[in-house]
Amino acid sequence: MSTFVLQIPDLDEVGRDWNFAIRRDWLASALADTELTAGTKDGRFTVHAQRTGTDVLVQGHVEAEVVATCARCLRDVPINVDLALTALYSPEHMRPQDSEEIHVRLDEVNREYYGGSEVVLDPMVRELLLLDVPMKPLCSDACEGIAVPEHLRPPEEVFGGSVPDSRLAPLLKLKEALTKNEE
Repeated sequence: MSTFVLQIPDLDEVGRDWNFAIRRDWLASALADTELTAGTKDGRFTVHAQRTGTDVLVQGHVEAEVVATCARCLRDVPINVDLALTALYSPEHMRPQDSEEIHVRLDEVNREYYGGSEVVLDPMVRELLLLDVPMKPLCSDACEGIAVPEHLRPPEEVFGGSVPDSRLAPLLKLKEALTKNEE
């Protein structure tokens, strides 16, 4: 069932405002097939919509909290989404038909479509929430990641120990020779 629905007969050229609550249960349902979960508080979705002929211009603002997993330490990371949106909706019968040739006009790229006498905004809100979350969220820039237990760490001489591996001696000599030639 859709939550963010605008009735087209209620719209005119001046437009109308809506205030929707983005409930945690809606977020949980919308994000069910993703790695994100709903945050600890409800969000807000404010909309101003106006109709021009058969087109509906929607401008809005989304504020919500989602939870992602830190890419380094795997802890939960709350992410506050705060974004503006604008979309133009046209009747479904105006959608370009699929064809062999691709002729996409610039005005078709950001156009959405509605059917019947209502505009359903749920898919657009979900898409914008997903696009606003970073691909690799971090709990902080200084996050060092998962701590490796001492017994699983490699010996110190493997990564930057003071005694170089004797097998690398010819390469070290070559490096020293090249450095001297550059000076």
